[in-house]
Parts: sequence; structure tokens; C-alpha cells
Amino acid sequence: MSGTLAAERVAASGHCPVCAARGQAVLAAPGQTRCIVHMGRSRVWVETTGTGQTRLTVPAGARRRVAHPTGLQTPCVSCASAGRDTQGLPRDGEGSDALCIPCWRTRTEAAQRRRVAAERRAALEASLVVDEAPVCAACGAEEPSPSCWLCGYSWLAELRATFERDQALEDAAVEARFAQLTQRAEAEQRVAELAGWVDRLQVTVSAYAAGGGRGRAVELLADVLSREAGARVCRRGRPSRLARVAAVLAVDSDWRTGRRALPGRERSAQLAGCTTRTVTDCWARAEALGWATRTHHGRRLSLAERTELGRCNDRAEFDLAPLHRGDPAVRAPYIPVALLVLDDLVQHALVLLAAAQDDLDALIARTAGVVDHAALARRAQLRHAVAAARDTLLTDVEAIATAQIETGNFFSPRSASQGEYLSSCLSRGFAQPPTKTHSTSGDPSRGEGGASRSTTRGSSGAHRVARPRTRQGTCASPRRPRPRPEWHGWAYPLAQAAQQALAWLQAVPLPRVAATIGARLGPAWTIEAMLDTIDRARGGRELLTDPERPLGYLVALLDTALTGEHEPPHPARRHDAHRQAAQDARRRDLVDQATAATTARNTTRADWAAREQARQAERAGP
Repeated sequence: MSGTLAAERVAASGHCPVCAARGQAVLAAPGQTRCIVHMGRSRVWVETTGTGQTRLTVPAGARRRVAHPTGLQTPCVSCASAGRDTQGLPRDGEGSDALCIPCWRTRTEAAQRRRVAAERRAALEASLVVDEAPVCAACGAEEPSPSCWLCGYSWLAELRATFERDQALEDAAVEARFAQLTQRAEAEQRVAELAGWVDRLQVTVSAYAAGGGRGRAVELLADVLSREAGARVCRRGRPSRLARVAAVLAVDSDWRTGRRALPGRERSAQLAGCTTRTVTDCWARAEALGWATRTHHGRRLSLAERTELGRCNDRAEFDLAPLHRGDPAVRAPYIPVALLVLDDLVQHALVLLAAAQDDLDALIARTAGVVDHAALARRAQLRHAVAAARDTLLTDVEAIATAQIETGNFFSPRSASQGEYLSSCLSRGFAQPPTKTHSTSGDPSRGEGGASRSTTRGSSGAHRVARPRTRQGTCASPRRPRPRPEWHGWAYPLAQAAQQALAWLQAVPLPRVAATIGARLGPAWTIEAMLDTIDRARGGRELLTDPERPLGYLVALLDTALTGEHEPPHPARRHDAHRQAAQDARRRDLVDQATAATTARNTTRADWAAREQARQAERAGP
């Protein structure tokens, strides 16, 4: 009642009671109890300016909206403070501030942003605490609880981890199985290759004993042995491996023509029982003797060729000298030696075959397999055939040797045991066996620290040899000095830079690094270009820090970089440019030595013939 009386007093005073309730003193409209704002309709006046222009005038504070007779009509607090006439609602219940939709949305988004910032701040502070044990985000317990909807299903993660572990073990077992099967296939291929090689040797020996055309390899081997014996100057030095390497070439060639021999460097080294360096030297020696002609040079294949052919290297191809161009009488004395060389190859191949079969049996047992009975039968048949061929070979060798001894063509003296040459001293006039102690100085026939075959020190009595070996004179045709390679000027600085950039090359001698780089790169290369080409060919993979064979690793890196799919930035040298030049120079030296030796031998024979004729003439005298 008191509120009503207060409103009537305000209206009686000519003011708006609604505005007075809000603390505002606003006059009521003329003839009304409310101001124009709270009347629900706007009053518009028309006035005329001093210039005679007519315009509409609206009193200050007049509402621009139509007031509806129903509904809540409450001005927005934020908009009213800013001087805007906007209606709103108390969003948080009765007694709260009335807000319009834009103002309410602004306050809500600001509150949400503050809440998200507070949550992030709390999460960051929680992550900085290291000592706290991990707890469930839902229930807050450290241990999984079946009553929690989040941590109660942690056993699914354990099962998933167990499944992934079992799957990884199964994949590893499958990969190991495939690796074993691959090794077994490679071992079977190795056994098949060696068995085919042994069968080819056996067929060669048997065909020569029977007079067949497949025994041509024996004649070819005898031909190269005769050429080598004719070109040899002295009998000193180690036994040459030329016979075994040439035997591999002869047997591998076409038995009809002796052409298209493709034994391969590594394969020849395995079958001949020597190193690849020895095979290279023996091939060069055979070419120098004119027995073998290289028709195709081996090389490293490009990426496209490797993908198409399935191998990394291309073998060298040789054509052997035709037999009709040689003298059968010259090579006839060396046929027994050729047969014995083939027998050595057969024995060596049988050892390799037995080792390969043992490896294959071990792989079959490892893969839970059983050796086929047919394979065992084939092994027994092969051994029986090789034994029969060897008996035939030894019989032929004895027959040929007997025939040559009867005709006066003797072989070189055989090696005697220690007991035999000691027991023959008394019959030769020695009270004690001659000493084998050699002088350590002043012997030009020994070389640097080498051993001579006869004593040269002066001694008297029973220890003195009647005819010691004479000292060797100067060689009539000394070897010419090798020319300096083309890369000598630019490869050494590049090799020094490579040793500084690659720590694992510092232990390798500088000349070897320079020779490796000089054989593959050119003078325009720099260390930056070389390293960038190697890195680009490897696709960004890191290099080894401590390779087992640093120089071989460098060779592999350079060959891969130069034969890959990326073109090198500078022209590269041929892989065998300087090697071919060295081989040509070596071949010329061998030809010159052989020519000089033949000339000296012919001269000596002519002198001996003249002396023999003079001696016979003296004996026949008047």
C-alpha cells in the first residue's frame, strides 16, 4: 500500500513513477501519468525551423520499439548502460541481470574461455608434477577398478598388446622360415653347379681317353703349357697357377671350337683354388702368350641391366687359340701334365662338392626336411663315374709317359725325400751331406732377404760343394719402368680430402685411396661433389662408422653412386682405364721378354751346335 501511495505522489508531482522506481527523475508526458518511454507508444511532433523547413522531432529518451501488452518487457542492463534501447531477459533466474541475446552470448563465451584456460593451466601444472602416480581420469584411483567405466576396461589394452606381440613373433618366424628356404635353394643351386662341373671334367677326361671331340680341352691345356714353357726364362719362383686357371678356361669353353669361355673371376678362383688376383694375372699371362683373346670385357652393370638380368656384374668372354694353328708335336709332351692338372681339378671340385653337400644336408635337417633317396643315388653314381674316369686318366698318363721315356723325351727330375738324398751322399764321394746354410750377404742371386738354392760361401774339406751355382748376371732385357698413372696429379689431393672427411679411411694408405678414386672419378671432381653423389645414391642413409674393409667399402660406395639411377655431376673415368693401360704395358713387357728369351735361346743353341760340330770335326781329324 505504501508502494502504491509512493507512486501516486510521484505522479502527482508530475514525474514518471516507473523511472522514479529506477532512481531517475523523468517528467511525465503532458496530460499523462507516465513518461513517453513507459507509455507504450511514441509521440511525434512536427516543428518548423527558422528557415521555413518542416521536420519531425522525437523527444529524448522516447522508445523506438512497439511495446507489446503481454510478455516480459525488461531493458538489457549492458545496453542501457551504453545508451542503447534493447530488451532482454534475466537469464540466470529471477533477480538476475536482464541481458539481450548478444550480451548474454558474449558473457557465456568469455566464461567458457576462462574455464578452458583454467583447465589447461591445471593440466600443465599436473604434468609438471613427476612424483605423482598415474591415476584414472574418471574415478581417480591408481589401480584399475571394475566399477569404473574407464579403467575397468584396461584388460583390453593388455590383450591388444599380447596380440601384437604374438603377431610380431609369428611374422619373425615366417621371415626366418623364408630365409632358411632361400638358403636351402641357394645351397641346392650350388650343389647342382658343382655336380655339373665335376660331370663336365669327367666327360672331358673320358672323351679324351676314348678319342672323342669333347676331350679338346686337354689339347688346349697342353698348348698353353707348351707356350708357357717356351716363354719361361728361368725355373725359379713359386709354381704358377696358370695351368689350373687355364684348365678352367679350356673346360668352360665350347668343346667344338674352343670359343666363348665365360668362367667368371670369382668362379674361376673357387674352382682353381686360388685368389681373384691370381686369376687376373693368369688371364693376362694367357693373353700375352697369345693363347686366349678377350672378346668381351667384364664390367659392373647399370641399375636397369641389373634389374633385367638379375646379376650385378657382366663376365669377361675369351676365345682360345685354335688347335690347327699349333704344332701337335710341340704340345704332345705336355699332354700327361694337362691330364694331371685336370685330375687335380677333379679332386678339388670333389672337395668343394662334398662341402656343399654337407651344408645342404645341414640346411635340410634344419628345415625339418628329408634328403631325397634319388639325390643320394645320384651322388653315389657321380662318385663312381669320377673314380672310373680317374683310373682311366692315370692309365693314360702312365702309357703316354712310358712312350715318351722310350723315345727319349724324359720329364724333369722328381722331388726326392730327405732320406733318399742323404743316403746317396756316400756314392757321390761325400763323407757328410752338403750343408744347406746360405750366405746372408753378397749374393746377387737371392734378392732382398730371399733364399738361394745353393751355397756360395767359400769352405774347404768335406763341406765344400764341387760345383756351386754361379752368380747370375744382369738381365739382358730388363723390365721397363712403369709410367706414372694419369691420375697421379689430381687424385692425391682428393684422397687426402676424403681421408679428412671420412674417419674410417684414415687407416688406409694414401696411395691405395688415390688409386681407387683415380680409377673411378675424374679431375673435375671435388670432395663435396663426391660426398653429395654418394649420399644421393644412398637415399640419405647414413654411412658406416667402422667398416671391416674400408677400401672395399669405398669401392662399393663409388661404384653404386656411378651406376645408379642418378647421373653424376662430372664425367667419370672408366672402371678399368688405368688397369687396362697397365695390362697393355705388362703384356708388352711379357712379349718383349719372351722375344728376348727366344732370341737368346736360339743363339745359345746355335753356339752349342757350332761347338758340337767343331768337336766332331776334331775327333774325325785326319
